[in-house]
Amino acid sequence: MKIIIFDVGNAACSIISSPNKYGIMIDCGSNSDKINPVDAIIAKRSWLDIKPYSKKSGEKFELGLLHITHPDDDHVRNAKRILEDMKPCLLQKRIHEEFPQNEQINIDYIKYIDSIYRVLNPDKIEFGFNMECTFEIPMEKLIADEKMNKKLKNNSSILKYLEFQGVKILFAGDMEKDGWEWLANNDINFTNTMRKGLDILIAPHHGHKSGFPKSLFDLTGKVKMVIHSKGSEGNIDGTDVSSQYSDIATGLLYRNLNDKNIYLGRVLTTRSNGNIYIEIDTNKTINVWTDIASSNHEKISKG
Repeated sequence: MKIIIFDVGNAACSIISSPNKYGIMIDCGSNSDKINPVDAIIAKRSWLDIKPYSKKSGEKFELGLLHITHPDDDHVRNAKRILEDMKPCLLQKRIHEEFPQNEQINIDYIKYIDSIYRVLNPDKIEFGFNMECTFEIPMEKLIADEKMNKKLKNNSSILKYLEFQGVKILFAGDMEKDGWEWLANNDINFTNTMRKGLDILIAPHHGHKSGFPKSLFDLTGKVKMVIHSKGSEGNIDGTDVSSQYSDIATGLLYRNLNDKNIYLGRVLTTRSNGNIYIEIDTNKTINVWTDIASSNHEKISKG
């Protein structure tokens, strides 16, 4: 299993090469100042080793699944490019009519994602994970709750949980504090799954303080590594960025692809580390590489 967390500025996009080598993309954000994730995937195609998914009809899809946590601009603005060059077989999302009319929904999301996938797709792809599931708050609960509906789109995030070879990973979208509390208090499947612990958390809302999931960590205990997209890591606070993550992460070793040295990282950020590459091998080892090393991370050994 291989993952790339792309450096797309304040946006969000990740690609997963599943154990059975079918591609899963989590969100499809992009940034005009950064390399487009589609081009980055092409450049890393041999490492990712993703194969197209073929239907019985013979139709082929570059991606097995596109998972959209929620329809904010920074999570979906690459939708047209994905549809043109990496069309997925399956799509996981909320339909835009679910949202109240006063909620601004990205037009590319409606045009290139939501409107394309309205017919039930009977295909079920075997990705090869030991466990794969999602967690979300029902829209009627979000709308009715005075706290959660203040950040309704963020709290509508569909969380993606993956487990392979005992390694547990959660993609948290932009879920806010009140949403985490609702899940911890009302979703027994979420509670039971999180009590098994987490190894890697792709942090909610890009690392903002408003998304710091104390209710999650009350269930999981400490994690090995947190990844987000803001310009703060370790104990350094940026604007509205939570430094608390470094207190709940024990750290993983990672190799900097630039200087070949090995560092200890508790919190990695795409702003400081560039693209982040993760591999879970058959020995249950978590291997991590980054384009750049964080200046405040401890150097463990020279390459």
